[in-house]
Amino acid sequence: MDSKRTFRVNLLLAMLGAVAGASIAIPITLLGKLITGAEPAALPNYAWNAGAFAAMAAIGSPFLTWSALRRVPLWRAVGEPAVGAVVGGGIALLLGTPMSFLLLMPAGVAAAAWRLHQVYREPQRRTPALTAAATPPSDRSDLPDGRGPRPPAMMSASATPLPRQTPVR
Repeated sequence: MDSKRTFRVNLLLAMLGAVAGASIAIPITLLGKLITGAEPAALPNYAWNAGAFAAMAAIGSPFLTWSALRRVPLWRAVGEPAVGAVVGGGIALLLGTPMSFLLLMPAGVAAAAWRLHQVYREPQRRTPALTAAATPPSDRSDLPDGRGPRPPAMMSASATPLPRQTPVR
């Protein structure tokens, strides 16, 4: 991917993260006020929280998406961690302690991101026990004469190399 396209994708991820962070700040503010037993929030409180959550999500969403959620559809990579934050806040509301609010909201985001990472991870491929060099000559049938895999100089334009195998951690 060239640098202009990478910049545009990161900018899109940051903007979508900011929108999700700002929109999720409203129910989170409401939940926080309910849990702590404070008076209802005023408009400046909602605006401050929306700006703060938008900034945090704009900074964090490209990092989270590129590091753990590369194969996840964009709408799920943005939406599900936001919903995880609200679910964590709802559980904290049921527990009724302010400290649980601070712990369970990030735990909700982390749980949603982990679940998405597990669901959309690259399938683990089994590597054959014998490589092409150790395979008996009778089993090497990549070339028409049975000599084994093609060297890079003999590959045609239509031949595509195998994808690189990376272990799933």
